[in-house]
Amino acid sequence: MKTVLKFKYLDTEKTGIAITDEKFEVNHGEETVVETDRGIEIVKNLGIYSVCDETFKSFGFKEDSIFKVIRKPTAEDKENFEENESFCETAIPICKDKIKSHNLPMKLVKAYTTLNRERLVFYFTSETRVDFRQLVRDLASHFKIRIELRQIGVRDEVKMVGSIGMCGKECCCKQYLECFDSISLSMARIQGLPPNPAKLSGICGRLMCCLKYEEPIYKIREFLPQIGETIAINGGKGRVLDVNIPLEKVTIEVESGVRNLIDIRNFIPEEAWKKYIEEVGKFVNDRFKCFSKTHVEIEEELPEQSE
Repeated sequence: MKTVLKFKYLDTEKTGIAITDEKFEVNHGEETVVETDRGIEIVKNLGIYSVCDETFKSFGFKEDSIFKVIRKPTAEDKENFEENESFCETAIPICKDKIKSHNLPMKLVKAYTTLNRERLVFYFTSETRVDFRQLVRDLASHFKIRIELRQIGVRDEVKMVGSIGMCGKECCCKQYLECFDSISLSMARIQGLPPNPAKLSGICGRLMCCLKYEEPIYKIREFLPQIGETIAINGGKGRVLDVNIPLEKVTIEVESGVRNLIDIRNFIPEEAWKKYIEEVGKFVNDRFKCFSKTHVEIEEELPEQSE
């Protein structure tokens, strides 16, 4: 049995895990100092869990290469972190000027450095692949520190910076989502929504993540009658007017014109219902689904260069 801390990186908002001592105590949302592949970092705690060896092995990590929790941040750590934030703020306009001087099609999103300034990372977006090797050399010469430039996707940009969605709330990716799922128009169709990308796209220009939220419960749709279909009911016939998956009700109009609400369980075999409940449970309870050993996940393989 191993004790792991699930955490969130403060720059990318992505999640990771680190090995910790079973006696280590930290509250949800509090900061922790962790040694990652980038160096010593302050991260945000999302929870401490006891994981059996079999589950741990399924993550694909070797124990000697997994991140490790070092300590709770000291006053000196917090002071260094604040100084680093100021350092990154001053680094952004310098990087922007050098991008402009090299005439590169890049949009700088964020700058980040580790607690001990082992490296300085610049995140940017671009519609094309960018050859930024000379830019990396110029930045390394100016800052006298290891430089990394990472090209990220538009969804990563919104997650890192934050924005307000069309619902009037902060974007889910910034507020609480730990990783991105693949979203398709078929998710809209199965939920009875008009497959119009213009109306279903978020701030990032991609299909909204919330289309995925109810997808598991719509897997039961294959066992239910279609809207407009005539079915036998209570010795008579009735026409299906509506199928409401979230409410688990089917609206049927009988020959007399009376409308009845029928529980969807009446249409589903017991074994299929049990399998359906298990699948939904997996979707809801997957606490480690989105953790990542790397400090940023991108939607496609994009170049990374450092010096």
